[in-house]
Amino acid sequence: MHLKGGRSMLLASDLISTPAFVYIEKIIQKKLHNIRKIQDCNILYPLKTCALADVLRLMAPLNNGFSVSSLFEAMLAKDIAKKNNVIHITTPGLRPDEIENISELCDYISFNSISQWKLYHSKLKSEIKQGLRINPQLSFVKDDRYNPCRKQSKLGIPLTELLHELNDISSIKNISGFLFHTNCESTDFNDLLETVKHIEAYLPSALKKISWINLGGGYLFDESENAEVLTETISLLKSRYELDIFIEPGNGTIRDAGYIVSSVIDLFKSDNRVIAVLDTTVNHMPEVFMYQYKPDIVGESCNGKYKYILAGASCLAGDIFGEYKFNQPLKIGNRIIFKSMGAYTLVKANMFNGINLPSIYAYTLERELVLKRRFTYDDFISRCVVKKNVVKRKKVCNSCS
Repeated sequence: MHLKGGRSMLLASDLISTPAFVYIEKIIQKKLHNIRKIQDCNILYPLKTCALADVLRLMAPLNNGFSVSSLFEAMLAKDIAKKNNVIHITTPGLRPDEIENISELCDYISFNSISQWKLYHSKLKSEIKQGLRINPQLSFVKDDRYNPCRKQSKLGIPLTELLHELNDISSIKNISGFLFHTNCESTDFNDLLETVKHIEAYLPSALKKISWINLGGGYLFDESENAEVLTETISLLKSRYELDIFIEPGNGTIRDAGYIVSSVIDLFKSDNRVIAVLDTTVNHMPEVFMYQYKPDIVGESCNGKYKYILAGASCLAGDIFGEYKFNQPLKIGNRIIFKSMGAYTLVKANMFNGINLPSIYAYTLERELVLKRRFTYDDFISRCVVKKNVVKRKKVCNSCS
């Protein structure tokens, strides 16, 4: 299925079967080109953000590699990776039955704890570069639900604990690098510089003994208010310690490239409010429900005359997107398009209530709309442990065939 034309035509096109997830390849390419302008830095794309294979293939030539958090992500990254791409893994969930395969697939591993390192460091192939994930114990994120440095965080070795256990970093065999991740959707690179200086104050000798450092993600590069501070941070690490530097721009790469396109399927009044039921659900965009935020949509008007509560199609009482205003009244069949849905959408989407997943479309670099995947009943029953052709449907009436 192909459609010539611009983005506005794409999002309004009747050729899109709703609900749908649509991603714009040009936006992804532009974001990556902008990030690649950062000097002396290796770019890793984290699969946790959006793991669509064709998106990864688009990114692979523009990145230095991928970061992963599980065996399955590592397998997918290896399938997609170009010859010079590297694969980094860090996860609190290393399993003994997976470590051998992870060792074969990955080029770098950052252990999440000292105990994890003790369990597995000797079981890795010699070529893999071993590191430690540090929790700098600096919090820049107000909401603990997505604060990697919250109190009692499970993510990384607390800096004070590392110092308490180890007088000399060289006592940890084969450690050649560090990883940290301290932010979420930040536009202020002063947070990153503060983190680096904080680690430097605690571990100056250790930084001289390692060869690489991964600064993680959590920053929106295009929206940054002080990109020069990122350059300053990288320059500090390069000039003082001659480190290979990695960053992981996930949300900042893919978020604005994705849309959820839905249709209004019902309109009715409830307690003096008009409910517009959509053919999508918060279960297609789980972070809307998890973090209780109101997503942006195309065509919303702050001063609009017509108000609607946009609701999802499931039986979940909280399947609500919020109240929106429009300049024109909604009708059944109207399109509702959710913006900035590229990140953490499909990777978390589910079929709660048996509601089908959004079909996947790409708006390609050639300005064509291409259907990548339409999900079916087979996808649903595969999760219900039903073997194909086993379920026999009984006739519900004499006239049923």
